[in-house]
Amino acid sequence: MIKNTLIALATATALLGAAAPAMAGAFGDGDSDSRQFVSEIILAGLHDQGINATSVEEWGDLVRAYVIQADGTETMQLFTPDHLQPVAL
Repeated sequence: MIKNTLIALATATALLGAAAPAMAGAFGDGDSDSRQFVSEIILAGLHDQGINATSVEEWGDLVRAYVIQADGTETMQLFTPDHLQPVAL
């Protein structure tokens, strides 16, 4: 089970890297299923970076993530869609 999970996460991370340059907006221009798939890949990528995100959504050309902090509070953070780097406004 753990092996399958690791393989799935590695695949998702690879797909994120391959899909990001082709995305028109943060989540692309595809149908709702495609956008949901991209959302799941982005969420997995944030988790891989140790970010405890509960959900993500498109915010202009950025990704808006809702993140649970160590003290249990939830904050909103922005990230670039290609490398999932934090963005400060």
